[in-house]
Amino acid sequence: MIPIPSIPSNTPSRVHITIYQDDAPSSRKSNKRILSDEMDVTPHSRKTMRNRSPSQSRTPMNSLRISGKPRVPFYDKVNLTPYNPHKALINKSKSTSTPKTAKTVTFSDSHTTYENEVTSANKKFKNESGQVVNIDSYRRRIEQLEAELRNQIDENQKQTEEVQKYRQEIERALERAKYVALGYKNELYGPVYIDGDHNSINKLLRHLAKVVGQDVISRFREETLVDDELPALNQIIAWFEESGFLKYEVLKEFRAAKMILSLDLTYTFENVKRDNNNIFIKKNLKPIEIEPQKLNHHMQNANRLVSVFGLPNGFRYLKALKLSNMPIKDSYFNNFRGLSLNELVIDNTGIGDEALAYLVALKDNLCLLNITGNMKITDDSIFILVLFEKLMVLLLDDTSISMDGVRKFVSMTASIELSQISIPSSCRKYLNKRKEIYCVEHKQGMKVDPLEVKFMSLSEIRRQLMFHYEVNSNINIVGSKEELEELLREILKRRRDDGKAMLLTGGRD
Repeated sequence: MIPIPSIPSNTPSRVHITIYQDDAPSSRKSNKRILSDEMDVTPHSRKTMRNRSPSQSRTPMNSLRISGKPRVPFYDKVNLTPYNPHKALINKSKSTSTPKTAKTVTFSDSHTTYENEVTSANKKFKNESGQVVNIDSYRRRIEQLEAELRNQIDENQKQTEEVQKYRQEIERALERAKYVALGYKNELYGPVYIDGDHNSINKLLRHLAKVVGQDVISRFREETLVDDELPALNQIIAWFEESGFLKYEVLKEFRAAKMILSLDLTYTFENVKRDNNNIFIKKNLKPIEIEPQKLNHHMQNANRLVSVFGLPNGFRYLKALKLSNMPIKDSYFNNFRGLSLNELVIDNTGIGDEALAYLVALKDNLCLLNITGNMKITDDSIFILVLFEKLMVLLLDDTSISMDGVRKFVSMTASIELSQISIPSSCRKYLNKRKEIYCVEHKQGMKVDPLEVKFMSLSEIRRQLMFHYEVNSNINIVGSKEELEELLREILKRRRDDGKAMLLTGGRD
């Protein structure tokens, strides 16, 4: 039996050690030692004590050394405290009945949180910093934060409602702005109506009803439609044209329509004239006073109708236009500069040379031009008419253009497609009598090209003049070479140009 070593007198009689309880989690048992609640290591104590290695013993090594052996750590484990069954039972009962006061450790991925001891009656515990805090203060703080959160939620909801309301107002304002912009766009470029679309056609008819009256629209439906069918745009424009209801306001509604290729405003102007005449009759004015006022009023109405072609995007697809018998002021033809007309009929409109100057904008497309009945048009217009490159038909009846003007036109025109012209009656009379002015027949040895004259001798010039002298004895065959050369050249030029005019007018040499 190994003797029990003596313990120094200065060793405390009892050693209290705070230990983990026996029912600690199994996960901790592998990391921490499990000891009894209290252990007495004095010799007279019989309490059970776990064997310790010499390095773990709290007793000084010199006191535990066995005599006769070297001072080395114990190699065999010795229980220094005798086993006391009564004490062990008491310790076991304490471990099951005493409240848990040991600290536990909670492990997490980010950091370790230490849960403090069970709260006492005063509801205090230690926080993470080790400070003792009352749980009521935490509860009040939580309630305060919850109240702040609710206030923030209410405020955010209120702001959301205000933003939603503001957004709705912005959307309504945007819709109004779009509607206004569409109105300005329609006013500027003309409304667009879709053929075959019920909404579009009905919208057009409503707008026309505001201009001409609902009775006119009802009449249109009765005369053209069957069983309330949907009218086509061509049907509407054709009926308004024939009925004379193409007023300025009506034309504005159709100015962007692509299917309108031709317009005749003569019926409309006659209808307007009839209404104006009725107004003057009701005023009981004298005939001398009526005519100037009627003419002035008619010109104002005609000018207003023509001005619709000067609006932006006004009848860009129009190819034929007829304005017969409408007293139009020359300056109003400036409204045609944006058109691409192929045919233009402006007979008996009272226009002059200035009006034709504005028509130069149409020189690249115009194929037919009717300016008959305008006595203010003179030979000064010839230098404008020759610029029309695609002109095929030119009607000049009842104008002040002379035969010299006709000759200039047929000799200088830029159109190679010219096939027909009509000339004033005085010019026709001259062409019918030209056989009495120079030799029309082509005789043997007679020269017809005026460019050959400069290469002729004096005797040859006289011989060529004799062909024409036989027809017209008023031709001078005596004089210097220069005089006779110039005379022969003028006769040959006139003969050539008159022949072209006769051919274009449909006559024969």
